[in-house]
Order: sequence, then structure tokens, then C-alpha cells
Amino acid sequence: MYNLEDALVVAQWLNVFLRKSQILKIACVAQIVNVISWLHTRTDSLLKHPSYYVFKLVSNHARGEALDVLVKAPRVETKQYDAVSALDVSASYDAGTGKGAVFLVNRSQTDSIMTDLLWQDGNTIQFDEAWQIAGTDPKQVNTWEAAEQLVAKPIKVPAFESGRATVTLPPLSFTTFTTRTGTH
Repeated sequence: MYNLEDALVVAQWLNVFLRKSQILKIACVAQIVNVISWLHTRTDSLLKHPSYYVFKLVSNHARGEALDVLVKAPRVETKQYDAVSALDVSASYDAGTGKGAVFLVNRSQTDSIMTDLLWQDGNTIQFDEAWQIAGTDPKQVNTWEAAEQLVAKPIKVPAFESGRATVTLPPLSFTTFTTRTGTH
């Protein structure tokens, strides 16, 4: 059984893969169904673990080139690595379609983080859609009896003003925004 904590770790690894995509050309999921998978089946139903939703969002929306993101965020203390950024972020943009995506993990177990997303290339940006998976317990799981406790839910799309959007990310969350430029 995979929990919220696993989903947030998957999200962070996918962010690393996207940020390093100039040298890392492919990454694969080895186990697709059952065994040690994000999908489990029975004769009468399908159970999707939280990591499935993270993978689905990134695999469906990361296109084009990885963007060089600058992250300024509060720090979170860890037992093994001292303080790390509370936000883990990656982004992509496809110049051919004018579409992009931003992927954000709030690593804090207790604090929401209000942050600004800034575009500095002069293009007019709009958010198209947004989804979020979040919970209050890192060990929370989807079960056969409660299969939709942790799913990616659509959230309100923030407005851009002068190339900036302010968003609040709940603790223990993964958020995806899709974007498009005003020229497409």
C-alpha cells in the first residue's frame, strides 16, 4: 500500500527528473499493476494509490523543455539533511504549443505556504487548469473500502497580474498548474 508520503516522494523524484531532463532522457515505472504497483486490481474493481495521481499529472502535462526555476521558500528541518527548502518545484514549456506546466510539492507537514509564481520572459501567461493532492497524515492511504481519500482534485485557477500569480499550498501537498501563453 502506498501512502501520501510515498506520493510526495514520487513527486519530488519526478521534479528532479524534469529538472535534469537535459541529461536524463528516460525514466520508467517497472511494475505497472499489482505486486509493488500504484494500481491494484480485483475482479470487481481498481484501486489507485496516491502516487498514481502524481505520476498521471506529470506524465500528461510535462512537455517541451524543462524551465530553469528559481525557488525561494521557507526551510524545513530534517533529521538527516539539516534544513531543506519547503517547496520542491519543476516546470516545463512547449514553445510549439505555447503550453506549460508547473509542479509544486509542499514538504512541510504543518504549514501552508503562500508563494508567488513569476514569469519574467515578457510573455502573457494564463493558467488553464489546476489539480492538487493533499492530506493531513503522511501515512494516509487509499483502501478498497475508501478508494478516493487521496486523489488529485481540481482546484481554483489563480489569476495572473503583471506576470505574477499568488498561490497558497497546503502542507503535505502536490499541486499542478497548466499554463498557456497569450499568443497561442
